[in-house]
Parts: sequence; structure tokens; C-alpha cells
Amino acid sequence: MHVTADTTEEFNRRMRIEIPEDRVASEVDEKLNSLAKTVKMPGFRPGKVPLKLIAHRYGPGARGEVINKLIPETFEEVAKQEKFLLANMPDFTEINADPGEGLAYTAAFEVYPDPQLPPLETLKIRRPVAEIAEEDVDRMIETLRGQRRTWSVADRPAAQGDRVIVDFEGTVGLKPARASTPEPAPDDWAASSETDPADEASAAPSETLEGSSLPVELGAGGMIEGFEAGLIGAKADDERVLELTYPSEYHKPELADCPVTFKVRIRSVEEADPPESDEDFARHLGFEDGDMASVRAATRQDLERNLASALRMKTHQRVVDALLENMDEMALPGQAVEREAADIAGRKRQEFRKLGIDPDGIGITPAESEPQARRQITVSLVLGKLMTLSGVTVDHDKVRERIEGVAASYQEPKRMIAWYYEDENRRAPMETTVLQEQVVAWVLEQADVTEERMSFNELLK
Repeated sequence: MHVTADTTEEFNRRMRIEIPEDRVASEVDEKLNSLAKTVKMPGFRPGKVPLKLIAHRYGPGARGEVINKLIPETFEEVAKQEKFLLANMPDFTEINADPGEGLAYTAAFEVYPDPQLPPLETLKIRRPVAEIAEEDVDRMIETLRGQRRTWSVADRPAAQGDRVIVDFEGTVGLKPARASTPEPAPDDWAASSETDPADEASAAPSETLEGSSLPVELGAGGMIEGFEAGLIGAKADDERVLELTYPSEYHKPELADCPVTFKVRIRSVEEADPPESDEDFARHLGFEDGDMASVRAATRQDLERNLASALRMKTHQRVVDALLENMDEMALPGQAVEREAADIAGRKRQEFRKLGIDPDGIGITPAESEPQARRQITVSLVLGKLMTLSGVTVDHDKVRERIEGVAASYQEPKRMIAWYYEDENRRAPMETTVLQEQVVAWVLEQADVTEERMSFNELLK
């Protein structure tokens, strides 16, 4: 095989690859011989058709199949030999595969640069250490109670933690606009049949809209800053005027930093009534024995799994940050960055659509996602090089352990484990994650590591 290479730009490569006729002919003959075992022709028994007749009838098709196989196959051989970090699929042109002349083609493609890593022993990394305390279990059980709370009308001023039902009108400048939620609505809104505040709430300054019967949980952080606090102490039928400002990072750019006046009328004040931590509550959670000790034990087990996952993620993040902080910024092929940025923007747009938010009004574009794209590509290249340097291979016992951990949260763990092992493509993401964790562990063995003890809550921030 003969290769002529040409560097057209910093990351662009162009190669002319020539494969001799003897390799092409050998593979064509192999395909025809395989075909001869099953082909049927009038006057001949199966498997007894002369190869000359088979070649005459099927030769051109067999050669075409061989050419289609050899082009990507030989390119992969060259790319591996040259140690190219491919940034895209090659574009194959100028293909010459006439009988007797072998195969020749041109491949044009982009390559990534080779990351220049800092000496790993110079990295200073703070490894997080945490454990589940009884207060964490208490807090989670309170969360479970809160998720199952009911609301009842309270004949008193609204306090933190209450829910108020309001009618409102907002004015931005001289033009009315509705109150709006900068974040997804709390769980209790999403589960209710009342109007979704994300739909009830974001208006351009030029629109005049009114909202009614909007549930607002005081202290939940579902509304813009100052809205909930401004309703503390209000009673049913009270009216309040709130002079606020939309945040700079508001999801409607046209409203960011705009002053807004809300006229709010309180329809009712409601107080939460969470269930007692008793046998009925335990049974409602699926514990037939009604024993709260069983609830606490299961809650701790779930928190331990969450803790292990959070520690892995935080450690991974700190190792990556330490590596990038000690490297010069990498130049990357522009088209690869554009593709990654477009993918990121597309995923973000999908997520916002699921929340009922129009992504066109938020300014999500590939250009806005470019810094994230550059980081993701850089991290991928760095981890790839570390995998090569470390020589680690995926630990299948750890993959199994991880799959069992995921399956434990399902009602039928054994079926979930079997589902993963029915198809290697289902396990592939898990195997990649475990392999990256092994690489991170290898880096920690080389680096200067100190432990940082923190609470479970601090770890999750």
C-alpha cells in the first residue's frame, strides 16, 4: 500500500492511498469462492458451478463490494499507523478501481491535536470525602413527607413555606407583562392540575397579559427574586404592589435587567399539611410492615448510593479542572467545534421545549454553546491520552457492580441487570464511565492529593 500525504491547513489532511491489484484480486477471489458454495445456475448442481462462470456473472458486483469494504478498511489502517486523532469522517474522492489497476482514492479529513499534558506529579488535587449522617436521613424523610403534603386554607397572614393563590398583572416600563418563573416549576406544581406558571408567566414587554389563580409557594424560589418575599404577611383579599427587577441571566433576554411592577391580589393563603412519620406513611411508601426503621434504613441505602455517585463526579471534575488549569489552551479544528456546539445547542433547545419554554426567545445558539463545546472536546482528548498512557482496560467486575447499583433502584433488579447484558450497546456508556473513573484513579495515584472533608449537602452544591 502506497500513501502520499499532504497537510492543507493546521488540522486538515489530504492523503492519496493506493492499494495494489493483488490485494484487491485476492479478496475478490475469496468472495467468489465463497459464493460458489451456494450459487445456483441452470444445468449445474449447487456448489458445482465452474468458477469461471461465476466470475463472469458475479465478478463486477463482487469487485464493487470489495472496493466498498477496502476503502474504509485501508484508511483505518493508515490512520492507526499514523496515529491520527480523527475529528470527522473522511471524505473519499477521486476513486479509481478499474480491473487490473488496483484501487486508488483520496481521503480528506480533519485531525485533532495531541494534548500536551502537564507532569501528573505536579498536580495538586483536593479529593472530596463525605459520609451520610443521621441529619441527612432526617432531611430526606422530611423531603418525602413534603412531596406528599396536602394544602388547606389558613385564615392568617402568609408565612414562609405557605402557598398563596394569586391574581396578578405585571408592568415592564409602561407595558404590562406577566410574572414569570426563571426555573422549572417545583414538583407540586408539575403534579397539580392548576395552570403551569411557566406557561402562565413569560411575556414580552409589548404584551398585555393577566394571570389568575397562580399558586406561589413562599420560599421555593420559583419566582423572580423579591416576588415571594413580597407576599410574606399577606392575607386573603389583600393587594400588594411589588417593585422588582428581572435578573440579568433571565431566560427571556428582552426582559433581563428590566424593572417590573406587579400588582398582586391574594385569593387565599394555604398551609402545608405533611403526613406524620408513622405506620401509614411507611406503608404509603411501600413498606408493608409499617416500620419507620425500615424506611430510614432504605433511605440511608439510597443516600449512600447517591453519595458514592456524587463523590465520583466531584473527584472526576476536580481532576479534569487540575489538568486543564495546568495546560495551555488547545487550538482545535473549527468544524469540529462547530459540530459539537450545534449538538449542545440542539440538546438544550430540546430540554427547554420539554419545560414549555420557547428556545428561540432564550438565545440558545451554537455560538453561545461554543465555549462548552471547546471544553468538552478538550476533556475528551485529554482523557483519551490518559487512557493510552495508563494502559488501563475496563474492569468488568466494576461495570457489573455499577449495573447492579442502578438496578437496585428498580422494582425488579434482576430483569434490569439482564436487560443490560442482553445488548453490549446498552452496557457501552456504563463501560466508558467506569473506564474514565479508572483513569481518574490512576491520575490520583500520580498527583499530590489532599482530602477535603465535607457534608453531604456541601458535596451536592
